[in-house]
Amino acid sequence: MFRSGLVMRRRWSLGMTLLAVILALLIGSVLWHSVETSSVATLQTRIDGLKPVMTGFRVGLIALVALLWPVMVNRLLRGGRIEAAQAVALRALRWRVVTWLVVIELVLGQNLLGQVVAVWQEGMA
Repeated sequence: MFRSGLVMRRRWSLGMTLLAVILALLIGSVLWHSVETSSVATLQTRIDGLKPVMTGFRVGLIALVALLWPVMVNRLLRGGRIEAAQAVALRALRWRVVTWLVVIELVLGQNLLGQVVAVWQEGMA
């Protein structure tokens, strides 16, 4: 039983890694083709147009994590993957994980730190 679970986790991990590599190559080839067939300014305009959509997608994923966290913990508990004490600990970590995801989105996705520095430098000048 344990050996089979380990094999399944390895297959799943390998499959997800392979999927990520394939998607990265696909996206890279599309971007490479876009750069070759159009100017960088045109490409930048397209990317700027997609920024709100991608922000909404990332925020939606964070909300999905917050909403589905208890469901996943309950499934793991019912499936015998974790014990009751581990389930309680995971439930307690839910909002900490969501908070960190929001902070990462603000700092990296929205460039909040860069915007604060820019406003601060404008105020100094």
